[in-house]
Amino acid sequence: MHEKQIENLLNLSAEERYDFFIRHCAGFEEVWGLSVEDDNWIVFRDKDGDDVFPVWPHTDLAEVCCFDEHKDLNAKPRRIQLDEFLQECIPEMVADKIWFGIFFNHKREGLIIDGNRLKKALEEEVRTVWE
Repeated sequence: MHEKQIENLLNLSAEERYDFFIRHCAGFEEVWGLSVEDDNWIVFRDKDGDDVFPVWPHTDLAEVCCFDEHKDLNAKPRRIQLDEFLQECIPEMVADKIWFGIFFNHKREGLIIDGNRLKKALEEEVRTVWE
């Protein structure tokens, strides 16, 4: 992703970044999270004490927006196929009471939403894109 495009996206509001996330992930059929050693997904605790799984629409955005404490763990962006995300990841996170942090920026700003809402939004966008 071009540096100027990243800068422009990071300057959007959390709601605008959420909209971009939904459109981009549905169109490219992928989601990006952070993992340590390919098996351990990064989950953080928010100010309310809820566990949050942060996700981004592109590997470059995940890398740029990675929190310092996750960089210290050597966390790296990891791709999730959209089908796997919808059918496996979201249901598992919902069962474990883990929320989704959508396209957090380098200032730690982003939307935290319920997995069922995220799944519905992505499925609706996929139908729109691929019809």
